[in-house]
Amino acid sequence: MTSTITIHSWIHHDNQADSKSHSSTKSQVFRHVAAHRKLKRQQRTLKLRASALDVLKTLQVPSKDLPRVDARLARSGDPFDTLPIPLTSDINDLLHFDQNHLTPALEGSRIRIHPSSTYLQDDLAVYGYLARIAAVKSRCCEDDTAFNIMLKMKAEAMQQLRLRLPQTNPSRLPLAVMALLFTETWCRNPQAAAVHVRLLEGINNHHGLDVDDLICVLHSDVQRAAITLETTMFVMEDKSWDSLESDYDLASDATTRTTANLPIPVQRLLDQMRQALMALDLLQAPETLQSVRQAATIKCLHVMSRLLDHYNLTSDDVEKYVALAALYRIRREARMERKSLCGITIFEAGKVLIPRLGDLLSQVNSVLPELRLWATSVGMMSGNSWFKQEFRRQAQALNIRDSSDLRIVLAEFEHWDLSHPAEQHFAHALRDVGISPWSYEI
Repeated sequence: MTSTITIHSWIHHDNQADSKSHSSTKSQVFRHVAAHRKLKRQQRTLKLRASALDVLKTLQVPSKDLPRVDARLARSGDPFDTLPIPLTSDINDLLHFDQNHLTPALEGSRIRIHPSSTYLQDDLAVYGYLARIAAVKSRCCEDDTAFNIMLKMKAEAMQQLRLRLPQTNPSRLPLAVMALLFTETWCRNPQAAAVHVRLLEGINNHHGLDVDDLICVLHSDVQRAAITLETTMFVMEDKSWDSLESDYDLASDATTRTTANLPIPVQRLLDQMRQALMALDLLQAPETLQSVRQAATIKCLHVMSRLLDHYNLTSDDVEKYVALAALYRIRREARMERKSLCGITIFEAGKVLIPRLGDLLSQVNSVLPELRLWATSVGMMSGNSWFKQEFRRQAQALNIRDSSDLRIVLAEFEHWDLSHPAEQHFAHALRDVGISPWSYEI
């Protein structure tokens, strides 16, 4: 019988046998392996063809026959056999939840992140991402079965990672670690999430994360921190941020703007907000190059991270409320705020942020009235009635009689010119408090 050591050496071509018998045996092994691989490819091709034919039949038959023809496809969350693991009933249910509820709920954000397929088709990340889907389902639907499935999938993901870590190229690790990070974040396990963040930091420092992977990590970190009003966890050196944002700096016409009578720290906070809003403008322009799009996305996420850090580190109440108002303004413009999933609202930072903003504005009632008016107008985006009343009171105190007066005041703090579409936010707010909006249709 041929020894295991010998077969191993053949595979790696480091033992070239001289005898004809050994050479013949080695050739047989190679032919057997090649035949097995060919058979697997043929089986996979047949499955894909069968699925494609079902889709073609679905398009060709009358609409009344669609349910009967499409029945097999409708039952499977993976009709084209793209998963790298067996499709069990539990996994199929999770795929349906992701396709019908989770993915549609997260669409519409101007910050583009990986689609589910990026993780589900990666053999090292798939279990961790299934655990994330189960964690979301457990939280949003109060589903105990989904919670138990999440624990099972997470344990399998950790086991796969431990077994394959020694022989896995570092470039293959981020997706798997990110999937586990998302799972722990949804499970509200900050300590476990921090462990995954530190590992991703290490990979980034020593090997460099793919830019799109990095955007996903930053997005998750900012969402968690904004909802809890805590600092972000992922850390990079200033020179790394500068390098990643350089294409945005070249493409934008961002210039530092001085607003009279405002403290320097407040001016810096407002300038950062304007940079983030300009970055979002670039993301909406179809002609924006991919490299600029990535840099603008990182700029926007970086600014939100810095605003959260400033809010938590400063002791000045004016700086605190400016940081919160700027953060909420960016989140609303980026469409990262208030997503509906299974009848509940997720990613609602305003639930904590808006009451805190109101408290801070009440504590510094007579300081910098124009700045207060701008912050109050941002708070009105949440629909909170206190901000509507305060906005009306502040506008009367400043002797603002019409929309043109108000436009001049708000333009001191916003990044847009007088015809920018973002004025729609404030036009709606003006209608609510009885001041006629700008003369364009909403």
